[in-house]
Amino acid sequence: MKKNILLLLLLGFMGTMSMQAQTRTVRLGVKGGANLSDFSFKSDNFKSDNSLGFFVGPIIHVNLPSTGLGINVAALYNHHKVKVNDTETIKHQSLLVPLNLRYSLGLGGTTSFFVEAGPQIAFTLGDRSLKWRDNDLGDVDWRFNNSDLSANIGGGVVIGPVQLSVNYNLPFGKTGEFEWTRATEEKLLHATSKEKTWQISAALFF
Repeated sequence: MKKNILLLLLLGFMGTMSMQAQTRTVRLGVKGGANLSDFSFKSDNFKSDNSLGFFVGPIIHVNLPSTGLGINVAALYNHHKVKVNDTETIKHQSLLVPLNLRYSLGLGGTTSFFVEAGPQIAFTLGDRSLKWRDNDLGDVDWRFNNSDLSANIGGGVVIGPVQLSVNYNLPFGKTGEFEWTRATEEKLLHATSKEKTWQISAALFF
């Protein structure tokens, strides 16, 4: 009888430890923050200032036990505006899906530093084009890509359920493109742009 009770207590303890380990291995949370984007153009006809925006959405993080490594993926609604040539404002809404591999260094307790890197795919939401009339350029047609592939690199700190991080995002190709026809020219002119972004974020895990 005592052996059976001891066995039941042992199984219950192991079950509790297993549940705790699972909780630590897979963590769900909410992530949000601000971004600062720099648009560069392959044309002297266009210029822009740095663009401020925000992003928010769910995140899931999976620890790989006893390695210091982890994987996290998020689905973030992203919104910002870009002012072009001090006259036109382009609004961009997108769904960001970053997938990062992380290496963490624990400082004892529930605090750790980490570095991470990985690919990110962005899907444009809503209107992806804008047309306007420019006195020098004529009719201008701007279009964002339907989707973009880029690379993330960054790091931060985890303190209990809170994560603070800074990331830099670099696109692999063009982010969008302009087409226009000058009043004095018959041919259609073309230019592309790239969007490089700094992100400052906080996440709360449950």
